[in-house]
Amino acid sequence: MKRVCGMILALTILLTGAGSAFAENAGDEVKLLCLNIGKADCFLLFRGDTCWLIDAGYEQNYPALEAALKEYQVDHLDGVFLTHCHEDHEGGLMPLAKSDVPVGAWYAASLWHDVEEGKHPAVLAAKERGEKVTWLSAGDVIPAGSGATFTVLGPTEVNEENENNNSLVLLFDSPAGSILLCGDMKTAEEEDLLSAGKLSPCTLLKAGHHGDNGTLTNGFLKTVRPEAAVISTSTAEEADTPAESTLMKLQNAGCETFVTQDYHDALLLTLSGGKVTGAEDIEWTGVPSRIEGIMLEIDREDDSVTLKNTTGNAVSLDGYVLFSTRGDERLLLSGLTLEAGGSWTIGGRKTKGSADQIWDEKGIWAKKKKDVGILYDCWGRPVACADNGVEEK
Repeated sequence: MKRVCGMILALTILLTGAGSAFAENAGDEVKLLCLNIGKADCFLLFRGDTCWLIDAGYEQNYPALEAALKEYQVDHLDGVFLTHCHEDHEGGLMPLAKSDVPVGAWYAASLWHDVEEGKHPAVLAAKERGEKVTWLSAGDVIPAGSGATFTVLGPTEVNEENENNNSLVLLFDSPAGSILLCGDMKTAEEEDLLSAGKLSPCTLLKAGHHGDNGTLTNGFLKTVRPEAAVISTSTAEEADTPAESTLMKLQNAGCETFVTQDYHDALLLTLSGGKVTGAEDIEWTGVPSRIEGIMLEIDREDDSVTLKNTTGNAVSLDGYVLFSTRGDERLLLSGLTLEAGGSWTIGGRKTKGSADQIWDEKGIWAKKKKDVGILYDCWGRPVACADNGVEEK
């Protein structure tokens, strides 16, 4: 178990406004930009001239975050929240720390499990800039401009079995409406918050753990009563997300549901007057659409993967990233172009068959546990994926 010792840093932070395309004539509107980056979380919350980041996706997703910041002319982040220590939430923190985007404060939950404090991803990102993390505990309140606050609801206790249930759970409240941000919270943490009486109705719910079937108990939904919900996931990467049972629960609760995979580069939700008043499908300006027609085929026995171009045109994969989810391994592709109908096989150190390229890893694909290979383009977006054929137990 990991508990943070010492005093919590004071939360009466003087906010410096973030330049943003929404700053002018924003009124009391709140906008939540939900990036479509696969089964990973990355959200930008805008209110007037302030902008907050909630999670940063995988490391290879960072170009998508960079594109979003450029798209909305964000020249300062008032705060960066890391909900918990999993790669699909924290991976983009270090690239952000190495960028020239000023960050007002780095936030993370004061309770977590199985990571040394010195290796905590929020600590490492803040340290890159000579800064420190503000550790958050249930009950802490962060001012977010006139009449708006972030209130920390959880975690209320450390969970040693599943880091998802140590997720930082935040309620953003403003005159425009409220947003309940759940990280990867599952039913165990939901029940903790219900028992503690921490939950109240919200306008918009960011559903926990990519909307799988281990989230959103009926008691939780009856208490928070969201008007709308957003689920960040990719069914291609994780077949049971969003789970049919989760979608049915939200439907039965009268909740309109948005899933990030259904949008181009991002989904933009607008809150005003206590309602969700807009939902826009966003494509980045000056960025080409995702390539369709690239296929992956994993051979787990020979530890290789073949990329196939099923389109009628040559496709440049220069700068693309191939990712193995089980081993958290990345391969940057350089100078690779697949001709129309062409293929390219990448093997590891133990590959015995023919390969066009060797990925210098002892074992790329898991043999006995489910593993997923994902190909990301230069803009941090998944364009193809395949699993290793092992059924999840």
